[in-house]
Amino acid sequence: MACMKSFFPVFAAAFLLAAAVAAPAAPGDKMVFGIELGAPFRVPQCDSRDGVVYSARLCFDAAEVTRKAWGAVQYNVSLPNAETPAYVRGALIAFVVGGIVESMWIETWGVQAQGGALSALTKKYGQPARARQERQNTLRSRFAVQFAEWDFADFSVKFDGTTGSIDWGRVEVSMHRYRKRVEEYQKR
Repeated sequence: MACMKSFFPVFAAAFLLAAAVAAPAAPGDKMVFGIELGAPFRVPQCDSRDGVVYSARLCFDAAEVTRKAWGAVQYNVSLPNAETPAYVRGALIAFVVGGIVESMWIETWGVQAQGGALSALTKKYGQPARARQERQNTLRSRFAVQFAEWDFADFSVKFDGTTGSIDWGRVEVSMHRYRKRVEEYQKR
């Protein structure tokens, strides 16, 4: 019986460690530059004093609002100059369905900024579930392009070091239901 008493704490510790390693990723932070994924879109419209791409406050450009065929409304959101990291290129693009933010894209400076973007994402979301590097001959790049993905219970994060040009990359943060909506539309 004494052997069982000393074995149980070791067994319990091993079980808890195995469960922690096998557990799905913890819920990630859904805030992206002051906008919460899965929450109502509450960004104010920019006024004439605000810039289109960067401004002193978070706001969207009413002239750039676009309706998508799959039922989303696309807003180009200007980011405050002081709070925008160096890897961000331009505005944040928010896709809203029924007043709820379902997806956000953040354009990056491509290969030049992929190290900073990937580092910031890893700091925020932990190690990616999937990551790879590849040289893209079609871009005539001498540098390896980085790709990474993070999975959470109801949303995911995808990083592409480039999106067709070495000067453009993208971070996409999307609810699973939104990705499914877009995929179903594309299958039509």
